[in-house]
Amino acid sequence: MKIKRILLPTDLSTASISAFKYAKSLAEKYGASIYVLHVLENIPPVLAIHALDLTIEKVERNMEENAKAQLEKIVKENLKTKNKVQIFIRKGLVDEEIIKFADEKKVDLIVMGTHGRTGIEYTLLGSIAEKIVRKAKCPVLTVKPEKQS
Repeated sequence: MKIKRILLPTDLSTASISAFKYAKSLAEKYGASIYVLHVLENIPPVLAIHALDLTIEKVERNMEENAKAQLEKIVKENLKTKNKVQIFIRKGLVDEEIIKFADEKKVDLIVMGTHGRTGIEYTLLGSIAEKIVRKAKCPVLTVKPEKQS
């Protein structure tokens, strides 16, 4: 088994950060690169934005800048490794963008956190991790959030 490229999708939540140590450990063991990906969901047009003299473009640019800053901070704090780490931000539907990115970069493994949704929350929101497991062409390692003590 060759693992040279690991995809680490994150929604910047503490639940997704649980996957960082697994990605780091595997990258170090196999000498793999890590691609850290955050997907910004498309924003629906909002009337209030126009009243504040903001455009969708300005809001999206601000969101992307904030996400990049958060992502860089999270990576710096949680992914200290000698292996090559690259940060990417995409826009679109989360599961579709993760799959598309994995295919484009020919990743060997996806390591991602889960939120452990159940009941009505799962019914309404579904599971991104579950969609990735079903659609990905490579193996997917899902990591449950660490319990807070």
